[in-house]
Amino acid sequence: MATNTTTTLSNQYQNYFSKKLLSYAVQALVLDQFAEKAPLPAKSGHKAISMFRFGAPSTSAIEALTEGTAPSGTRSLTLSKIEKTLTQRGQVIELTDILTATDLFNSLQQSMKTNGEDAALDMDTITRNTVVGSNVGGTAMEGGYAADMSTKLDNEDTLVELYADGTKETTAATQYTAFEATTGAGTLLDAAAVLNAVTQLKVNRSQPASGGMYVAAASPQVISDIMVDTTWVNAAQYSNVQDLYKGEVGSLYGAKFIMTTNPFISGDANGTDADRVIYDASGGGGTAATNDVHASLFLGQQSYGCPDLSSQSPFSPKVIISDQPDKSDPLNQKLTAGFKTFWTTLRLNPNYYVVMRSKTASTA
Repeated sequence: MATNTTTTLSNQYQNYFSKKLLSYAVQALVLDQFAEKAPLPAKSGHKAISMFRFGAPSTSAIEALTEGTAPSGTRSLTLSKIEKTLTQRGQVIELTDILTATDLFNSLQQSMKTNGEDAALDMDTITRNTVVGSNVGGTAMEGGYAADMSTKLDNEDTLVELYADGTKETTAATQYTAFEATTGAGTLLDAAAVLNAVTQLKVNRSQPASGGMYVAAASPQVISDIMVDTTWVNAAQYSNVQDLYKGEVGSLYGAKFIMTTNPFISGDANGTDADRVIYDASGGGGTAATNDVHASLFLGQQSYGCPDLSSQSPFSPKVIISDQPDKSDPLNQKLTAGFKTFWTTLRLNPNYYVVMRSKTASTA
């Protein structure tokens, strides 16, 4: 006698379909909050953003005065202009009319969210590359070195580049390969390296970003290295009396550490010093001779600038939805959601920030 089971009558069963969407990884992007912001006015007759800087204090024109005699000379003012052309950026997500009419999840709403997150990541990456001096992708957009270091930075900049072992990059650019060949704990960011970076900023007369402290934007791996230091202070220990930056995790020796999941990481693709401006997407950890090098940014005020996204300029970022028929889509079978913006980043004063390179003990 046959027995009916869930197997013999399996066609009546179906998988339970949960409408709950799983979350996905979202980048922790922090560099925008430390930029000097400039508005994008309409009808200005220019597609570039310009900022200006007067010369530093000097005693060269000061002289001893003789009673009743006018000084023999006068102090001259100098004004530097830093400018960079904005680049229009954008992307489009295309959806069919059938999808938008029948989808269980709101694909259009997710398209708008995805566009916003992608735009933020793109602009943060451009800022990161510009500050580090990298010409990622071989374009002039980031205003960085060429891969072979033959092209100068825009504005004739010279970056301040330090290494966790106490060495410093020079004009000859020979320190990176030596540092990468170094192994062990001496390549990690420690309290001595942090103090070295902060001291360099003070020597350069860089003004602290907030509360008398500088800002250090670093990867989670590098921050895990420095957090084991006994003098490290977690942000929770002082957050009741100080405003915290987005992503702030703690402080050490006059620097507030901000975690970014979009750091600049370099490797040894060519075995030359130019590798320090070539991004390595793998971003592996470890302190062996072939392991990647993380760039942490120690920032003072007015280190770099970017457009003010909160301004009412027509160039500000916009999400645009197109759902009307036209000659390319006469039956209105497609809907598009996209964004566009004008963006650039300028290095305002490279002496006001330090690029600190280190390896990491983390294998994450």
